[in-house]
Amino acid sequence: MSKRKTGLMYAAAFANYKAGDGYLCLPAEYSPWISTTDYYDTPERVTEAYALLEKSGLLGKLAKIAPRPATLEELTGFHSAAYIEKLKRLSEGDGGIVGEMCQIGHGGLDVIAQAVGGDLAALDEVMARHVDNAFCLQRPPGAHAEREQGFGFCVVNNFNILINRAREKYGLKRIMLIDFDNHYKNGIEQAWYGTDEVLYAEAHQSGALAENSAADKNADHIGEGAGRGYNVVIPMPSGAGDAAYAKAFEEIIMPIADQYRPELVVLIAGFASNIFDPLCRQQLTATGYGKLAGIVRNIADRHADGRLVAVLEGGKGNYMSFCILKVLEAMSGEKTEVPDLVEGLIVRNFLTPDQNAAIAEVKRILAPYWQL
Repeated sequence: MSKRKTGLMYAAAFANYKAGDGYLCLPAEYSPWISTTDYYDTPERVTEAYALLEKSGLLGKLAKIAPRPATLEELTGFHSAAYIEKLKRLSEGDGGIVGEMCQIGHGGLDVIAQAVGGDLAALDEVMARHVDNAFCLQRPPGAHAEREQGFGFCVVNNFNILINRAREKYGLKRIMLIDFDNHYKNGIEQAWYGTDEVLYAEAHQSGALAENSAADKNADHIGEGAGRGYNVVIPMPSGAGDAAYAKAFEEIIMPIADQYRPELVVLIAGFASNIFDPLCRQQLTATGYGKLAGIVRNIADRHADGRLVAVLEGGKGNYMSFCILKVLEAMSGEKTEVPDLVEGLIVRNFLTPDQNAAIAEVKRILAPYWQL
């Protein structure tokens, strides 16, 4: 794969974000019984990845993109002014709950604004052709956030703000949002379910957690009105790994992209499906993430003059750093000497009947809309 000029948007401030205390996905105030020492969204999600990029030598081959604070007006690029004002008030105080299992801590909105502004800066750099593509290494995640409330770890939906900016500033009419994170995103659905100007294509783990959407188990959740067929849902059985995800991308997402011909590709680069994630039960490896990122980059190269913006979403654990590294290798075309530490240890990385059946069902449902 040829080399590309890849930008990295990062700031040390992202390690300073503190949502509040909690245990895995539960804020501390949800229960007096839980430990508050193992909340999911921790600074190490970005600091360890940045350190590995530096140690591997890849960091020096990436173009630095400096973030800048998003304005309050920019934050209302998807959210209501009342919701952003609520976040501002809580952020200036002691923080608080802003949605289901969602909290913001003191000073949180300042860091979120820096991340959103960094995403917009990355978009501008890609559209100006200063870089071919860009990866935004940031926290907190945002794709689950809805217009009037957060969800989980997501407070502000930076993806919807980014896409709205791409449409309004650059006049783009076909944006493809690809998501290999572990869960379907209601916040994305809320913005784009009824339009063909944004195609949301995602694969998620199905049936492991309480349903937050009808799409959890139902691949026929395909959009409405002008957007019918443009919400591509691929529910994957628990335990699916590299082979299953590669098949889904190669047989569903890639041919749809070739027919849609996006002008810009945005990647929800979440790593909660990695084999060591503490909340989820998928089997994706760093090598697998690199292959998926290669498919996404090829889509951007073929149809969008290489224009691709990837933004960190979910995922936790030391191994996630290796997944991020392999994605950046695929985006940049640069190789490092860093191995995939689990190579030779994963024995379930093959297609199973339930995985094949899930992919076949999605293809059947989408057949009236796309040639698959």
